[in-house]
Amino acid sequence: MVSIIVLAAGRGKRMHSKIPKMLHPLLGKPLLRHGVDTALSLHPHEVVIVTSPAISKTISQWSFQGRVSTVIQPYPLGTADAVRFGLSGLSSLDTTILILPGDVPLVRTETLKALIDYFDRSQSVLTILSARVRDPFGYGRVITTTEHEVVRIVEEKDATPEEQSIPLINSGVMVIRGDVLKDALRYVGSDNAQAEFYLTDLAALLRERNLRVTTLRCKDSEEILGVNDRVQLSNLEQRLLRVIITKWQHEGVTFILPESIYLDVSVTLSRDVVLEPGVILRGRTIIGEDSRIGKGSVVEDSEIGSGVVIKPYSVVEASVVRGNAVIGPFAHLRPGSDIGPAARVGNFVEIKKSKLEGGVKASHLTYLGDTTVGGGTNIGAGTITCNYDGREKHPTYIGREVFVGSNTALVAPITVGDRALIGAGSVITKEVPPDTLAVSRVKQRNIHRRLLKKRGK
Repeated sequence: MVSIIVLAAGRGKRMHSKIPKMLHPLLGKPLLRHGVDTALSLHPHEVVIVTSPAISKTISQWSFQGRVSTVIQPYPLGTADAVRFGLSGLSSLDTTILILPGDVPLVRTETLKALIDYFDRSQSVLTILSARVRDPFGYGRVITTTEHEVVRIVEEKDATPEEQSIPLINSGVMVIRGDVLKDALRYVGSDNAQAEFYLTDLAALLRERNLRVTTLRCKDSEEILGVNDRVQLSNLEQRLLRVIITKWQHEGVTFILPESIYLDVSVTLSRDVVLEPGVILRGRTIIGEDSRIGKGSVVEDSEIGSGVVIKPYSVVEASVVRGNAVIGPFAHLRPGSDIGPAARVGNFVEIKKSKLEGGVKASHLTYLGDTTVGGGTNIGAGTITCNYDGREKHPTYIGREVFVGSNTALVAPITVGDRALIGAGSVITKEVPPDTLAVSRVKQRNIHRRLLKKRGK
C-alpha cells in the first residue's frame, strides 16, 4: 500500500510573480496539477498535498479521481517541515510513502513505479530518485559508496567545491517507510546555509543507524527537472510540448513546422489531422479526422468535426464546428456558436452564440449574434444582426433557404420565414413571412451636381 505526499508550499520567489509558482500554467494545466495527476495514476491509498495559504483555496476547487486531501504549511520552513505537515494529513503511517515535489511535472508514472518496485526489492528504508546530469548547478548532490548505496545528500549551498563537481543529483522524489519517516523527522535540524529543515538530511541520519539507504538513477534526466524561475518553466514547456507532439505524430497527425505549433495537454487530435505553422490549440479542444487547421489559427475549448477546414488566422472559442464545414480565413467564432455540416463561414465573419444549420453560407464581412439560421440559407456580404438595444440582447430567427441580400441590417427581435428574399441594403424591423420578398430602402434621388452648386451645397 502506497500513500503519497505532494510538496507544494514553496513561495517561488524567483518567479517574480503575484501568481504562486505552483499555479503557473504549463501547457494549459497548473504546474502542480501535473504532479498530482501523475501521483493519482499510481492508484495510491491516498494523496496529501502540502500547500501554502496562498493556493489552498484554489486547490480545494479542483476535482480529483481519487482520495486527495490538503494540509496547509503556514510558514515555509523547509521540506522536512512540510513533510511533517503531510504526515498529519495521512490516515495511516503503516504504509510506504512516496514524497513527490509539486514542481517536477515531467516525471512519468513508469518511473515512479520503478522507484517503488526497487524500494521493495532492495529492502531499503529509503530510496531516492537521482540522475546524472552535465550541469548539476542548483541541485543537491547524492554522495554514494556504490552504484546504489547512499551515504548522504548535500545541498548546493552547503556543498564543498569537490562535492559540487559530483554530477549525481537529487530529484527530491523519494520512497520511505511511514514509521521510519515519522521517527527520523524528529532529528532533522536547521543548522545549514538556509536555516531550514532539509528533508535530504534523512539520508545521513538513517545511514548513521546502519539502515539501508539507496538510490535509483532515472534513465532520462529531463524527467526530474524542476521549476524555480520562468526560464526553467519555459524550457520544461518546450520539452513537454515535444513529447506531446511526438505522441500525436505516432498516432497519425501531421504537424507542418512542429516547432511553431502550441497545444495544451488536454487537446485531443484524430488521425490525418493537419496542423499548419503557428496553430494554437487550447483547453478541451477536440479535432476530428481529416480536418485541417490553417496557419496562425487559434482554437480553444471547441469541438471540430471530421473533414473541417479552418483557413488561416481564424479564431474559434468554445464552439462546435460540424463535419465538412469551412471556416475563414480571418473568421471569428465566439463562444456558443454551432456551425452545421458543410456550412461556410468566410473571411471577416463574426459569429456569436448562434446556430447555423447545414449548408448555410456567410461568406464575408458579416456579424451574426444570438441568431438561428436554417439550412441552405445564404447570408450576403455586410449583413449584421442588430441584437443589442443598449440594455438587452435579442434573438434573430432566419428560416431555411433564405436569401439575405448584401448590406442588410436585421433589427432583433425578428423572424425571417423560410425561402424569403431580402433586398440588398435593407433595414428589416418587422417579421418577414415565408416565401416573400422584403425590401426596405429610402427612395433614391439623383440630383445633378450643377443644381447642388447653385444651392450652395
